[in-house]
Amino acid sequence: MMIREESRMAYTKICVAAALQRYLDITPIAARIRDLAGVLAAADDAPVSVLSVEAPVELLPDVETMEEKIGRYAEPLSAQGLQVDTFVRKGKPSREIIAHMEEVGADLLIIGSHSKRGPLDVGLGSTASAVLRDLETTVITVRPTEAEQEKASELMIPRYPVVFPYG
Repeated sequence: MMIREESRMAYTKICVAAALQRYLDITPIAARIRDLAGVLAAADDAPVSVLSVEAPVELLPDVETMEEKIGRYAEPLSAQGLQVDTFVRKGKPSREIIAHMEEVGADLLIIGSHSKRGPLDVGLGSTASAVLRDLETTVITVRPTEAEQEKASELMIPRYPVVFPYG
């Protein structure tokens, strides 16, 4: 099915919500989410808001800060010539993502749908499920491949699942 150009919705601000704190490095699924946002933002000449929500705990002292990590994560978008703003928030991810979307006026959210971290994740995953239920804007969920899930598990900070504020 072909979509006629005049019937395609143009987005005015795109938000990428990526889980970055719990991993030692940027995961393949986070990179794929970012790259999808880059394609859509370039098509609509839309600015991108990159968000990561961190638990209010310090897990690995003397390692890259969240501000440094999110800047490194967003760099490929800036290199495309896109307008990019980065944000780090603390708290419950689903609440913070929804609040951020409203504050920046984003009309599209791109988020990973599941990382199979543990028994608290059911269906889509607790954060994605809560956002889909409570956010009144377009949401694209990107499901990780088996290889992406495996790589994310390898990159996870070992004690992080115990303290992460799910949902």
